[in-house]
Amino acid sequence: MEFAHRVALVVGGSYGIGGAISQELAERGATVVVNSRARTEPPVLVNQLAARGLPVTWTPADMNDPAEMERLVNEVVATHGRLDVLVVSGGPAGAKAELFAETTAAQSATTVNSMFLSRLNCLHPAIGPMAAQGYGKVVFVTTDAGRVPTPSESVVGAAAAALMYFTRAAGRELARKGIRVNCVSTTLTTQTPVYDRYHGQTDSVLAKAFAKIEAATPFGLNTPTDIAKLCAFLAGPESDQISGATISVNGGLSFP
Repeated sequence: MEFAHRVALVVGGSYGIGGAISQELAERGATVVVNSRARTEPPVLVNQLAARGLPVTWTPADMNDPAEMERLVNEVVATHGRLDVLVVSGGPAGAKAELFAETTAAQSATTVNSMFLSRLNCLHPAIGPMAAQGYGKVVFVTTDAGRVPTPSESVVGAAAAALMYFTRAAGRELARKGIRVNCVSTTLTTQTPVYDRYHGQTDSVLAKAFAKIEAATPFGLNTPTDIAKLCAFLAGPESDQISGATISVNGGLSFP
């Protein structure tokens, strides 16, 4: 129960990797606020965890909108009195894997906004309450395409690489405020929308790349729980000496 009395906000935390992170933190004792885009009813995962007696609630907001993220963080702090952990996962709408020669400038801009700038929108309003406490943990989740070139993910990878650099730079800037910033990069992961979308396909460049990844990964493909356990470590007190790091979870596929 290392997260007892700690408040965690998981952006994009309603299913897939983000859902596994929400569950992992809640089971370790955190009060978890799950964020997703607005919908007519709470996500299934939130209801399931709440039914088990875990302190999990849901607050919708769009991570692409800075004002929405500021409102979300303000609501969390007003309700719980603090914010100790911010995990930013999820796949914002608009990012799409395509060969660069087949993309438009507008598509590239949307991908960068979705995979990079949206993450900054989440962190910016969290700095104030974390700095006031003199302590905070931030974990970004992104893709190994930012470390290893992947067919049809040139812009996706560039956005991820930018986030990895930002993790180092922000980690250095925010250290004086007691805030640690780290990043987890992943490869093909089962039980996620991307895996479900491309698994079994044979007619796209990315599907062919994913098939090769699945065949070449010596320890087997990731599951969301694999990523969640590392995120929980980086969000917890045992990793207080780590900041500015990017750690890959890829089943031994590559060693960036």
